[in-house]
Amino acid sequence: MKKLSVLSASIAALLSTTAIAAPVEVYLEQNVASNAADNGDYATEAGATIQTSEDGYVNIAFDDQGWLAAGYGYDFHLSDQVELNLYGELGKWDTGADALAEAVVTYNVSDNFNVFGGYAYKRSELDINDNGVNSNQFIAGSSLSFGIISLDYTYTHENSDGSKNGVVHIGNQYYATNGDYHTNEHEVVLSAEMDNWRPYVSYTYLNTSDLVSQYSNVGENDNIVTLGVAYQF
Repeated sequence: MKKLSVLSASIAALLSTTAIAAPVEVYLEQNVASNAADNGDYATEAGATIQTSEDGYVNIAFDDQGWLAAGYGYDFHLSDQVELNLYGELGKWDTGADALAEAVVTYNVSDNFNVFGGYAYKRSELDINDNGVNSNQFIAGSSLSFGIISLDYTYTHENSDGSKNGVVHIGNQYYATNGDYHTNEHEVVLSAEMDNWRPYVSYTYLNTSDLVSQYSNVGENDNIVTLGVAYQF
């Protein structure tokens, strides 16, 4: 995941919902299963969500594979049940960078259940040339809580405009594209609130269509399992 850069960043959305409850939340997570892990690359990721105002927050994240990202988000309370979140992010990995702009609308059905949907635009570029890959993301999901237990689901469909070839960064891998691609990602996160601690486990199913992974696999599916813990100050 990479969580922030796929924003859907799923963990970013999850952390931003808790940022209102505490000024700072830090997290540490470990990828324990994925195609990257099968090739010996077990990504360890850390980051923080810092509340800058009642409705604004900053996200910062990095991992041991050379990825770094920072973003800013703001929540607009349109009514008692409807919220609009706007989020922007810049990411950098060892051979390139990307920029993301996202808008998500959340409808709070009840105190413990909500549904959401949104759109994101992403541009990815390599350091060695100025080829930029433009892509669209369509996001939908829901969040359900049972006392201290929360269950979150996020679906993200990503597709490019087919204008240029290049490299995109998804999850904890980078992929080469001839310019026209689409991906489908399903992520489920199970977490528990324990005082200021929040342990969680996430499972992500990623279908990468005709993309070529950094391990030269074409159109592979990825099953990603991540264990993590967050702490609120």
